[in-house]
Amino acid sequence: MSTNVPRVKSSDTILEAATVMNREKTSGAAVVEGEKVVGLITERALLWKFVPLNKRPDEVTVGEMLVPFFRIGPDESTKAAAKIVVDNRITRLGVFEGEFFLGWVTLTDLAREFSKPHLLKALTARDEPEDKQVLCPNCRKAFLEKITNSEAVILRWECPNCHYSL
Repeated sequence: MSTNVPRVKSSDTILEAATVMNREKTSGAAVVEGEKVVGLITERALLWKFVPLNKRPDEVTVGEMLVPFFRIGPDESTKAAAKIVVDNRITRLGVFEGEFFLGWVTLTDLAREFSKPHLLKALTARDEPEDKQVLCPNCRKAFLEKITNSEAVILRWECPNCHYSL
């Protein structure tokens, strides 16, 4: 989780937000109204929402390009965070305790976490007994099934009931 997140006001212009993001060498910033974080602005939002407007960056406010935060609590697992990011095709996930913004988890944070040797070993282990069954942590109604490619490499584990995967 990154806690040193750049912040911009919803009333700031896109030019001001881009300047902050460039100075901080980041692809996004939290958007605040007063002390409350109300969303975020990202490079992706600028490309997809701002560029088609064909306006000058000093004419459009951050509030007009605001992207809502998908949220997660500080005690949620890395796998839970990764699932939200993947399922919603987002690049960052806000970490909130109640309404208090703690920071965000980015794709880079997740890649670093999942590239740790102990996690790679656990995720790609082949020496588990074939009869081992793991109850789906999402629906708790079915056991996860191993999904493999043609070379028998495990791609993921998936629930046949709710399609949760890890």
